Amino acid sequence: MALVFFFILPLLAFLAACTSRPALRLEEPVHEAPSKDLSKDLSRDRPFPEEISSAMDLVIQRVKGNGGDIKKYFLLDGDYHIMVKADISNGGSGAEFEVVYDLENALPLGGSQLDIGFWVEEKSTGARREDKLIWNAGEDSAGILLAFDDNYEASWEHYFDLFDRYGARVTFFLQGEPDPFCAEALRRGHDIGFHTLHHPDLRRVSREVFLAETISPVDAFRQSGVGLSSFAYPFGFSEPWMQEILSGPFGILRGYGTTFRIYDEEAIRAGVISSRAIDNTVIKEDELFDRYVALMFRTLKFLGGDGILPLTTHDISETAPWGITPRRLEYTLKTARDLNLKFYRYSDFTR
Repeated sequence: MALVFFFILPLLAFLAACTSRPALRLEEPVHEAPSKDLSKDLSRDRPFPEEISSAMDLVIQRVKGNGGDIKKYFLLDGDYHIMVKADISNGGSGAEFEVVYDLENALPLGGSQLDIGFWVEEKSTGARREDKLIWNAGEDSAGILLAFDDNYEASWEHYFDLFDRYGARVTFFLQGEPDPFCAEALRRGHDIGFHTLHHPDLRRVSREVFLAETISPVDAFRQSGVGLSSFAYPFGFSEPWMQEILSGPFGILRGYGTTFRIYDEEAIRAGVISSRAIDNTVIKEDELFDRYVALMFRTLKFLGGDGILPLTTHDISETAPWGITPRRLEYTLKTARDLNLKFYRYSDFTR
């Protein structure tokens, strides 16, 4: 019996101690809060001062009204993403807000209307709310400056009726000598620029060849009634000394690249610009092409005012790498028309 108590009494003491001790609990793992860029609405329900909340309400109403007093701007985020933002101050509360517009995922509502999501963030607290606005792309001076380079006259002429269907007027930067295409293009309301005789890299030729390729042919064009409003550098390559020589006979000198740039009329008339390439080899997938063209055009129009976007391609062909397919061309023209963007020619800025 003594032996039994020897084992039982310690066991009872252990059980009594366990019942009086708080239950053990495994700690939940600690995670860092995701960054604001990864989750737009993390702070939507976060409590913040009442004065900030009231100021946020006022800012959201201003954004939904989309008045001209909101100064929007864009930032490039990678090759095919554009962010449109605005900064708004609320003087009464001292709060500063950032607005981000989601133009890429805007929903067409028919006609020229879009349903555009946005979010507003108070900069000091990180408090954020989301909402939507209905935007109508009305009439203004924003537009595209669409050009075709090289010597694809037979291909280009085949699409004159398509240009007419969308009210599009474009510029053809012709390589070579004047030909009947020039007169027909001008008769149909388009524009002719010059792109050298043989498309050399002008940085790699002698001064004599440079002049023969660029300046010498101008008289022949003008004697045939082709004014040559502008000049496009082959491959987009140039050096400062070329501008000094070419700015005399040509009103506008145009480079070429893959960066989204918006100009106003004054900047174009200043005489040197760069154009965004939209060739098949530059934007390979149709889905990406459609999404990016829509985003570029929405950004251009949504910023308001007189912004002008230069775009360049070459052949119009199903297979040409340096060119645009007929489907892509029509999508470009239709998207511009649906957003009430104007179609500009280079000669519109040299008169």
